[in-house]
Amino acid sequence: MQTIYEHDGQTVPVTLKQNADGTYTATVGDRAYTVRASQAADDVWLLDLDGRRAQVYTAHNGVQRFAQVVGGDSFALRVAEARSRRRGGAAGGEGKLTAQMPGQVVDVMVAAGDEVKQGQPLVVLEAMKMEIRAAATKDGTVREVYVKKGEVVERGQPLVWVE
Repeated sequence: MQTIYEHDGQTVPVTLKQNADGTYTATVGDRAYTVRASQAADDVWLLDLDGRRAQVYTAHNGVQRFAQVVGGDSFALRVAEARSRRRGGAAGGEGKLTAQMPGQVVDVMVAAGDEVKQGQPLVVLEAMKMEIRAAATKDGTVREVYVKKGEVVERGQPLVWVE
């Protein structure tokens, strides 16, 4: 998942990748952190960030994400490129396939340059204990694959671009 953190007029890219051991690697700008997260209640998370523990309250409003660290800082984030995301593509029908709900990428079945047919599964996501197959919305050639196996994606995040 890629988001943007805005602070003092500057934007900082934030990416989150799930590791095989259940931890996450959070990259904020050019620094990487190992994070273990567990949900304590709705919108309340317990985080172990490189050995430091914190309780965090979260909320969201559309593509905006908010986090308040108990006894610490507040953060406002937004999902990157959210303005142009829609199933089947951005304005102009570019053919960008997007995630319909937050989830984890279980499998990527295509690579850039592959020829695909309408209805062909391109990416498999796991969300809410369901397996979701994201399929090509038209015949074409894969121009770009935006995700990798193991990544966590947000609703509306681009997965694959088919021309």
